[in-house]
Amino acid sequence: MSYFDFDDYEENWDESGRGSDRSYSDKELSELLQAARQGSLSTDTIEEIAGYHLEKNNFEEALKFLDVLVERAPYSADAWERKGLVLNNLGRYEQALAAFEQAEALNPADLELLINKGITLDNLGDIEGAMSCLDTALSMDPENEDALFNKGIALEHTGKYHEAVFIFNELLSRDEENEAAWYELGYCYDFLENLEESLRCYDRAIDLAPFNHNAWYNRGIILNRMGAYRKAIESYDFALAIDEGFASAWYNKGNSCANLKWFEEAIDCFRKTIEMEPDDVHAWHNLGNAYEENDQFTEAIDSYSRAISISPRNFESLFGRGSAHESLKNYVSALNDYSAAVLYAPDSTELWYAKADVEFELGQIDSALLSIGNVLRLDPGNATAWVDFAEINLEAGRYEEGLHAAERAIDIGDRLPEAYFFIAEAHLLRKDRDNALEALRKLSVIAPDGRDSDGNPLPDLTSYREYRWVFKQGREE
Repeated sequence: MSYFDFDDYEENWDESGRGSDRSYSDKELSELLQAARQGSLSTDTIEEIAGYHLEKNNFEEALKFLDVLVERAPYSADAWERKGLVLNNLGRYEQALAAFEQAEALNPADLELLINKGITLDNLGDIEGAMSCLDTALSMDPENEDALFNKGIALEHTGKYHEAVFIFNELLSRDEENEAAWYELGYCYDFLENLEESLRCYDRAIDLAPFNHNAWYNRGIILNRMGAYRKAIESYDFALAIDEGFASAWYNKGNSCANLKWFEEAIDCFRKTIEMEPDDVHAWHNLGNAYEENDQFTEAIDSYSRAISISPRNFESLFGRGSAHESLKNYVSALNDYSAAVLYAPDSTELWYAKADVEFELGQIDSALLSIGNVLRLDPGNATAWVDFAEINLEAGRYEEGLHAAERAIDIGDRLPEAYFFIAEAHLLRKDRDNALEALRKLSVIAPDGRDSDGNPLPDLTSYREYRWVFKQGREE
């Protein structure tokens, strides 16, 4: 077995370039780490190997060398700060903060250290602490653009977008080609609902950094919100051309395709998202939506089921699966899903309405009355629900309740032909000929074509055998 000669390595290290152009095999790097831990490398060399890993974004490997470095040089503020930076990049914010505090104890007046500590506090959600660090840095150097920029970011995280806009505009007044400031300004204007200005800022950011896939992606989000779905898709496509593995871009492209009713394309996008993020419940749910809209109900059920397996309390997917079952006339399965969904969303009128519909289809009249009653409890001004309540009551033989429900629909102010139809039917069932004929007369005025508010033909009451006595008597008179 051969071993790396660490003594020769130190002698051959390029002191002028510090090894920046050299590449190393995994075996060499492993032996270097072993040598560092054994004390065979100088602190300068350890620092340079850590820098080599950082250039390649190998943060875990860099951290191993920095751990050795702070052991060997515990009073080096720079070593502790570099360790903090690596830990911050790895998302280990508590450990990063501890490293920065070690560095701060050794060098409390380090401006860059204060900024980096502020960034980590921001990442930890300690916005007050972050602002204190950044304000201290700015008191030391009011013109420091890094401190000012990161203060703007912290303000974004507190929802103070107007104040953040002021800061990013200040940065742009100093350097109008500050791509990061244009990007963040676009982000702020998005949350301030100023979509046109947000789009302008993202366009400027892209002009300065055309390969910023996040800028293209956010531009797509804004265009989608503006209803410019085709242009949004173009932006997502640019983001994907730069980073084909950008799962969120595939997902949102799918949403824009669905908005255009390009369901086949939407299905492809959602499936691409799922290839990269197989447990993305939103992607599975929207895939179900796309299949359902494309009349592929079996595939929709499978997709919704996968979403439910990931998030069992996901009432939207339960609702979607129930709807797909209902389309296939699997009313019992649909009712099971709707019944489960209302447990998690008891204030959803849509769910109660869907539940009432399938209960009515299954002949569960009392249950349908309870469900439509919940719709009316939540939305008493829903004239259509009052009409349906009237129909179900009449089906149950509760003529007075049906009549009052239909009259309530009219009182709300909607001239629904169905309401007059059920008023007429209620009077006929009560053997009240005069009021039945009056309701039919009003119905003929409101709907002379004999159609309901959805354009569907209303039943012809004159053809009902049980009502013939009314119309026969009317002709004799």
